[in-house]
Amino acid sequence: MNQFINFFWSIICFAPVVTYWVKQFDTGWFMASLALSAAFLFIPSKTLQLSNRPKFYESIGIKFIRRFVQNGEYANRSARIKNPHYKLIKNRTHAVSYKQTIAMYERFHVLCFSFFIITTLLAIVNHRQGLAAIIIIANIIYNICPLLLQQYNKARILKINKSII
Repeated sequence: MNQFINFFWSIICFAPVVTYWVKQFDTGWFMASLALSAAFLFIPSKTLQLSNRPKFYESIGIKFIRRFVQNGEYANRSARIKNPHYKLIKNRTHAVSYKQTIAMYERFHVLCFSFFIITTLLAIVNHRQGLAAIIIIANIIYNICPLLLQQYNKARILKINKSII
């Protein structure tokens, strides 16, 4: 189920970005966009963290978003049907491991977020405002929501670790 969810959102949200680059393909701009996007990976993740309180993320609707994502509510429910003892985080060791997974997801979505933003700006400059608007929506769905979700997960793990210590 997780792979299906990942594939579904990736295809839908990358479609407008791929459409722009296929129609406006310029190797120089494409490579420059990728390089600039990669530079965003050097921003410390602590800088991007909006809050260390899970309640903050819950107040902006992160629990609703969590239903529809990889390892989210629906995917986990499906996994529990096959394995009733399925649990993503079983102990402190799993929590540490999951923090590394969160960091990987976060870096991926920062890279994609910046690439989508650059593509949006280029689409506007090239008078493709409709496509730019669709890319903005895709960026919100594919990158901003997952980034907020990863921040929420980090805040929850931080809270768990504090309660254990």
